[in-house]
Amino acid sequence: MCFGAASAKERLDCVVRDAINAGHLPGPRYLANGKEIAVPGGDLVAGITAFASGPLEMREVIRHHVKLGVDQIKLSMSGEQITATRDAQDCYFTDEETAACVDEGHRHGRRLCAHARARDSVKQCVKHGVGIIYHASWIDDEGMDMLEKNKTKHMVAPGINWLIATIYEAGAFGYSFEKAEQVGYKKELDVAIKGLKEMHRRGITVLPGGDYGFAWTPHGTYARDLEHFVKLLDFTPMESIVAATAGVAKLFMREEEFGKIKPGYYADCILVDGDPLKDITVLQDHDKLNVIMINGRIHKASYKEFLRTETPQATIEPQAVPLTNYVAYSLDDGTKRTRIGHLDTKAGTIIPLSFASGTPLENLYQTIEIGRDQIIPGGEAFALTESVNILPPISGRDILAIGKNYSEHAKEFNASGYDSSDKVDMPTHPVVFTKRATSIIANEEDILLHEDFTNTLDYEGEIGVVIGKGGFQISQEQALDHIWGYTIINDVTAREKQRDHKQFYIGKAADTYCPMGPIAVPTDRLPEVLMVTTHVNGQKRQESTTEDLIFSIPTLIKTLSESQTLRPGDVIATGTPAGVGFGLKPPMFLKGGDVVEISVTGLGTLRNKVAEAGAANHVAKRVQQESNIPISNLTLGGLGLRSLPNGKRLDVETIGSGPRLVVFIHGLGGNKSFFTPLLAKLGLNDSTQYTSLLYDIEGHGLSPTSASSVITISSLAEDLHQLITSVEVPSDNQVTIVAHSMGCLLAELFASQHPDLAHRLVLIGPPPCPLPQAGYDASVKRAATVRAEGMRNVTTAVSTAGTSAKTKNERPVAFNAVQMSLLAQDPEGYAKGCTALASAKDLDVDLSSLQSEVLIVAGEEDKVSPKTWVEKLNGMLAKSRLEVLPDVGHWHCFEDIDGVATAVARFL
Repeated sequence: MCFGAASAKERLDCVVRDAINAGHLPGPRYLANGKEIAVPGGDLVAGITAFASGPLEMREVIRHHVKLGVDQIKLSMSGEQITATRDAQDCYFTDEETAACVDEGHRHGRRLCAHARARDSVKQCVKHGVGIIYHASWIDDEGMDMLEKNKTKHMVAPGINWLIATIYEAGAFGYSFEKAEQVGYKKELDVAIKGLKEMHRRGITVLPGGDYGFAWTPHGTYARDLEHFVKLLDFTPMESIVAATAGVAKLFMREEEFGKIKPGYYADCILVDGDPLKDITVLQDHDKLNVIMINGRIHKASYKEFLRTETPQATIEPQAVPLTNYVAYSLDDGTKRTRIGHLDTKAGTIIPLSFASGTPLENLYQTIEIGRDQIIPGGEAFALTESVNILPPISGRDILAIGKNYSEHAKEFNASGYDSSDKVDMPTHPVVFTKRATSIIANEEDILLHEDFTNTLDYEGEIGVVIGKGGFQISQEQALDHIWGYTIINDVTAREKQRDHKQFYIGKAADTYCPMGPIAVPTDRLPEVLMVTTHVNGQKRQESTTEDLIFSIPTLIKTLSESQTLRPGDVIATGTPAGVGFGLKPPMFLKGGDVVEISVTGLGTLRNKVAEAGAANHVAKRVQQESNIPISNLTLGGLGLRSLPNGKRLDVETIGSGPRLVVFIHGLGGNKSFFTPLLAKLGLNDSTQYTSLLYDIEGHGLSPTSASSVITISSLAEDLHQLITSVEVPSDNQVTIVAHSMGCLLAELFASQHPDLAHRLVLIGPPPCPLPQAGYDASVKRAATVRAEGMRNVTTAVSTAGTSAKTKNERPVAFNAVQMSLLAQDPEGYAKGCTALASAKDLDVDLSSLQSEVLIVAGEEDKVSPKTWVEKLNGMLAKSRLEVLPDVGHWHCFEDIDGVATAVARFL
């Protein structure tokens, strides 16, 4: 059995425990811990500590540990001599902090343990109920008496081998006896032995183990503690063995199952080749431990046992857990994509969920519509850490809310002076109002104080009903059939606004006034009666059940649907019980730093802190980032795209590692894959001479385009400039640009604007510059056609007109490649490419002044770049050569890759 004392990483203990329990790792019965909790500056080892200062922060950290799935919680209350800065006799926790930790831990059903060497830390543990006390080296007489009086509630694990090994055996690791004695370890050992002997004499439970896994106390040497107990602490061999077996079973709170060899107990046994009652050290000899059995299964045996071929069966068949704790979250990849998962509250993990087809679920609306039978796990579970952005289960719609729906709350509201409604204790009809969609925030998001808006900020813990089946004029008898499930809501309220405006909306619809979550759960996974409980700063304020509602949930559904159609995913906040802030004597309204926690049966706990005064409005910031302007050709939220300084995002790829840069620019209807065969033929994929930069122009390939972005040849040339100057690639200023079709136009413009960056140009099928009127008219018409009909008809026309007769008749793969390139285009992106080409009608580039070396590659049957034009262009350019490929149309790299590669290779 292993009782985790602390974890070096947040979830390390939990992951190991779960892997052992699932049968993935061999190991002992395991109770997991998290990082040890210390005050700022009180860490014993760098990097393994969770810091907190004051009772409130202590409670927050403990709740975080609980969320991770720990079985117990470790407090690091005193110092350690090896740090040389934090003395073992000093206690760093206050009484208030220790009390808060114990209260919060016990409230969540978790025991606490503590690194408590100091006298005062031991007393605090006993006083406030820290059950497992590590070390207790400097306990005094008062502490000993306290511990004896409460010995049924506490256990001491001294970790004595750490002291002995640090003093006498750490020299080989650079920590000398002299150093250990100097800092006080020798004195501490002497004092600790005396105290532990006295504890044993008084019947206080003292357990072996602890502080193993360090350089001079390695794993696998735990049995040394049994020897120390016998030789130093006056234990008999049998008493030390009982401490290690029945004593640890007590630590696990399973004394009726573990630690004894008798009927009804788990068969956890060790077969020892020797008699530990005569020689307790035999347990340190691994060769003498012939068989180790856990729950009747062989965990260790002789080599012959491992020759068996049968597959060991799990002791307990794992039960399928319904994946119905639905949690919404956003992916941490910069794309703002949302997902739905199952929150395993015990393990502190999220399992992504998807449709049965494998498509990820994006929101709870989809979850409700498709139904649980069509939902499957969509990936491996991942840890729920602070970096995971949890969202409200439902968002984007106003919340339908009910006021004065618990009798005691209705009475306290009527008597408060804030009720400007019908001013009676018991309403005759449901009081209905709405909370704006912008008021909805997630679990752990801050509630804004809005100090210029209200001085009477109040909480209301409520149960939220999630509609599953829409309907109009739903009867009470049918209402339950329309409920999908439930979630938790905090109906935050500005009381004076609720009063002064004579209605509820203004006081209840402010930004952040509707925390919701953390999960939503279907009705059949919950009991019929739900209890709602609210705590503020750890103090219970509200508690009631759905049995206490004035107007039942079926009545609310009937009332709301009498004149309006309820939709799947609508949420109804059913009202709050008595105990809100204005109902206290005197009233207690929320202030900055307060923490509100609302728990509902089967739904977990919704937790939100009130932001300090002056905090920025995170809802307003989120709303400002929203846009209704469509973005075309955006895949996976833009995952993997490179952002340019102008805000555009392009799909960019670099290949090779040479000092000379080659930039490849595809044409209209193409993408960077157009050049894939050319790179292979030129040997550029692993070149140490060239670095190749390929990208998809805006709207093409995987590069998106916003409806607000006007694409022209000039804008594409500017994108190229920003790309070359922002991307980190090696360059000796020997930049070569390889362009195809429309890409040639922006390459020519770029070379005229930045002659220092365009050393050489390869123009494959360059269109006339400027573009003739006929080309302009055809491009504009094609854009309109694509926007009206999509890519199918244009693909047929362009692939037929743009390839040679030989390609159409004898090169089916090449012809198909042209069609696939076109069909893969986003219609709007392609249409904007057409209008960009049309903008070349007014393009003014002095081609005769270009100083770049230029290679023109033309197709003999190219109608876009006819032979008359390329010959004219070749004559205009100062440093150019022309290669004309026979039997080739406009898609050169698809139609004759060998001809293109040969021409480009000679040029490079």
